[in-house]
Amino acid sequence: MYDLIIIGAGPAGISSAWEARKLGLNYLVLEKGLIANTIYNYPIGLTVFSTPNELEFIEGDLKPAREKPTREELLSYYVRFVLDKELNIQTEEEVTDVEKFSDDHFVVKTIKGEYEARKVLFAIGAMARPKRLNVPGEDLPKVFHIFRETYPFVKKRVLVVGGGNSAGEAALFLAQEGAKTTLAIFREDWENTDPKQGCIKYWVKKPLEEQWEKGCLKVFFLKRVVEIREKEVLLESEEGEIQTIENDFVFVLIGSEPDFTLLKRLGVETKPSKSPRYGEVPVYDEETFETNVAGVYVVGHFTEERHIAGAIKVPRRIIRLIAEKIFQSSPLEIKCS
Repeated sequence: MYDLIIIGAGPAGISSAWEARKLGLNYLVLEKGLIANTIYNYPIGLTVFSTPNELEFIEGDLKPAREKPTREELLSYYVRFVLDKELNIQTEEEVTDVEKFSDDHFVVKTIKGEYEARKVLFAIGAMARPKRLNVPGEDLPKVFHIFRETYPFVKKRVLVVGGGNSAGEAALFLAQEGAKTTLAIFREDWENTDPKQGCIKYWVKKPLEEQWEKGCLKVFFLKRVVEIREKEVLLESEEGEIQTIENDFVFVLIGSEPDFTLLKRLGVETKPSKSPRYGEVPVYDEETFETNVAGVYVVGHFTEERHIAGAIKVPRRIIRLIAEKIFQSSPLEIKCS
């Protein structure tokens, strides 16, 4: 039986595994995709607009070529950290169910087998479940819910739907590299400048405005997307007018949502997030991050500390608390580093 099974190998899962290893816990990380899968799904060549100290596990460990790392530099850092620290992570092994037999006995089922653990920590990201418009034509092959790169779309007529930073970045990259780009956005999202509300960040907004002024980008102030067709898209403007625009590809980038299925099967309750834009979060103790179901913990995107800096920081505190419960002794000595 493992002391702790961690579900997810993003920054939160890696940080949790590192703390568990230092404390001598017998742990296992199960990841349905790749190490740092959310980072892997960032656009190719993207500069991550967080400083290294917000992204690294050990101070001074992340050394980007410029002030801030690219997607590739950050992904390489996370993968190398896992390999160098010999963290016990099994990738491409999706968890399908978690059963509780007692506060100190869980069975975690995956597509490859079953594992027993005393405690379970959910460190799952949300990008695997992009939100949908739920309009006719959204299932056409021309429609994407993740943006990866620009070059297949050069000289193509591309519509980007969304009001957050992901949509803004996609529209900017596409416009800069020669795609005939239209950004469909609510006016309030375009004019919003509050970073806490998930708006387009200023370092993306300013060059977007420059592309608009140069005629390389069109901005459509949207009321709703009506229908997506093979060679066109029907949009309703903020004034209520239905317009048809010619189109080759559509990117629907309106955010993602966490999958609470496994947690709810265990009896974990949810509540509205402090940030309405993010919907719900599980009910958890803000000190220990233990949910209302004893022995089940959450971290990262399943909490209010959803950004990378918080996802890395929280496990440094709560893994020790989990270890103290397991070993029924306090304080614990760090056994290795």
